[in-house]
Amino acid sequence: MKKISLLAFFLFLFSAVSYAHGPVRGKMTATVDIEAPAAEIWDVIKNFDDMSWHPGIKSTDGTGGNEKGATRVLTLAGGGTITEFLKKYDAKKMSFTYKITDMSIVKTIQHSGQDEDIPVLAVDNYQGKLTVKKKGNASVVVWVATYYRGYMNNNPPVELNEETADEQVTAVLKEGLTSLLHKFEPNTLPTAITFKMKR
Repeated sequence: MKKISLLAFFLFLFSAVSYAHGPVRGKMTATVDIEAPAAEIWDVIKNFDDMSWHPGIKSTDGTGGNEKGATRVLTLAGGGTITEFLKKYDAKKMSFTYKITDMSIVKTIQHSGQDEDIPVLAVDNYQGKLTVKKKGNASVVVWVATYYRGYMNNNPPVELNEETADEQVTAVLKEGLTSLLHKFEPNTLPTAITFKMKR
């Protein structure tokens, strides 16, 4: 009986310590196979200052082209803006990595006695990587997003918790990859896109 009580105590202690550490960085990987040459797919998405292939982006205002340090301001179709900068670009590997540096605020709420701004995407320290790889005569597109929830302290509001962050990031990746898929395979269902979450 004492052993069981001791085990329960340590489990409780472990969960309490884990909770006290706050948010954990998540890594979401979205993958889709497309029946088209990798070079043709890369040609659609290769320009950092052009996200017209993504239905959720109304317009893109970029500076610096595809050079490291380039920036872009995305005006969202649903309203608001996201500012990103280019961390790494590799044309040979058909891949680039970017990071969100600023987002517009949707609203402000009261939480734990303080004002909390709710950004257009409920994440913090977001980084994305988009890659096209050859797969026989076809290709595979991999979009990886790593991020924390929008609220970096304990006890997050619903608007800034992990569930909301994961839901919103999934929607962004799914909408973009579905659009890209349909440029080459108009009749393929979005279920062809697979998601893997690690936290």
